[in-house]
Formats: sequence, C-alpha cells, structure tokens
Amino acid sequence: MQTQEYILMFLSVGQIVIMIVAFYKFFRDPDEQSEKNISLLKNNCDLKHKRIDEIFAEINKNIGKIEYTFTHFKENEFRHIEDEMRKLSDIQIKILTIMEEKK
Repeated sequence: MQTQEYILMFLSVGQIVIMIVAFYKFFRDPDEQSEKNISLLKNNCDLKHKRIDEIFAEINKNIGKIEYTFTHFKENEFRHIEDEMRKLSDIQIKILTIMEEKK
C-alpha cells in the first residue's frame, strides 16, 4: 500500500470516530439538558411549596389571633352592651314612672 492509501484509510477511520462521537453527543446533550431543566424545576417547585406552606402557617396563625380577639370581644364588649341596655331600660322605666305620676 502506498502512503496515500494509508492517509485515506486513517482519515476514514477518523471520520467514523468523529461521526460516532457526534451521534453520541447529539443524543446525550438533550438528555443532560432535560435533566438540568427537570432538576431546576423540582428545586423551584420545592421552594414554591415551602413558601406556600409558610404563607398558610401565617394565615392560620392570623386566624387564631382573630378567633382569640373575637372571643375576647364577645366576652367583654357584649357584656358592656348588655349592661348599657339594662341601664337604658331602667332609665326608661324611671321616665315612664315619672310621666305616669304627673298625669
């Protein structure tokens, strides 16, 4: 064989190797990119779920505070309102008694 044939055979083997590597890389790169994207999406979802859990915990805490405030208000303020209503009723009875005496 001549040198030129060896060079052509070497170039052909080189091209075959390059084609194999190119095909491997062509099919491998999208998989790696997809794995990276999936990993980023999972991390993002985890962060969002954690934040949503924190928000719900804050909401539950605030609802607990509102319930406590309403219970406190109900226990104290309604009693005051009832007392004031009784006082008004007593005053009204006194006024009616005075008006009846003047008749």
